[in-house]
Amino acid sequence: MQPNNKLCLGLWALGESQGFHSKTEPRDAKNIIKAAYQKGIRSFDTAFSYHNTNLLYSALKEIGVKTDSVEIFIKVMPYKTLGKKVEAELRALKCEKVKSILIHWPSDKGLYDALKAAEKLKDEGKAESIGISNFPPEITEKIQKDFLLSYCEIYSSPTLINMPAKGLKVLKYGIFSFGSLLRDDVPKDGRNTLYYYQSSYYGTFLDLKDKIKEISEKKGISPKETLLSFAAYDNPERIIIGARKKEHLTDLNICELNEEEYLSIYEKSVKLSKGFSSDNIFCHNWKGQDAAL
Repeated sequence: MQPNNKLCLGLWALGESQGFHSKTEPRDAKNIIKAAYQKGIRSFDTAFSYHNTNLLYSALKEIGVKTDSVEIFIKVMPYKTLGKKVEAELRALKCEKVKSILIHWPSDKGLYDALKAAEKLKDEGKAESIGISNFPPEITEKIQKDFLLSYCEIYSSPTLINMPAKGLKVLKYGIFSFGSLLRDDVPKDGRNTLYYYQSSYYGTFLDLKDKIKEISEKKGISPKETLLSFAAYDNPERIIIGARKKEHLTDLNICELNEEEYLSIYEKSVKLSKGFSSDNIFCHNWKGQDAAL
């Protein structure tokens, strides 16, 4: 199988979900990781808070793959213990170095020290680079004055398109809106609290889904492939996808959308998120914070 250099398997769906979905059994999680590798995915995104880095190591070992032969992004918080947590992740992975250490969320306390700790680990050869995850551009631009960042991970879906700061390699996640854009009913788990299921947004959300379906039928591809193609339009470094079953790793082709097709989805997206006050899907609002800088 030829490597798929655009897709990255995100392991959030195989870890602690904060109520968004039920826990995946370890054997099932490992089978999903192995299936992703067998489909050509060579990039993996995880976090200390997911509690599944050991599963990534174990799954790859079962198919004879060393963790230092794949690309691994690690997100870490809280800040005061960042170094210790990265070291723990490296031990669980049984590798000496990862692709990048990402600060998982911004904060108004300790961010500067956390970045220094991540930078030190990079200098020690334990990561190729450092980056940030879920940071609004306002904070990222301040950080870039003092630290050399390489990656910016952002939630980027037609339900909420976040704009990254300039000069960083972009990792996009949430492409399918946690599966919401691929189902016809309202989920019964924690996803039903997401803003677009509220009455003031729901009609526009359905219009967006209809537009995605219309383009999919016109191009002869699945809605999943349309969403992947939408995410790939501006050529991000990686598109992070999640899976809770092996069947979720189907329809992973990226097709070319023309400008009209892209804009027709984008305009629906802007209309949907207009008036939504948070700068991210989880309703944490970091805009305006000085992030201790």
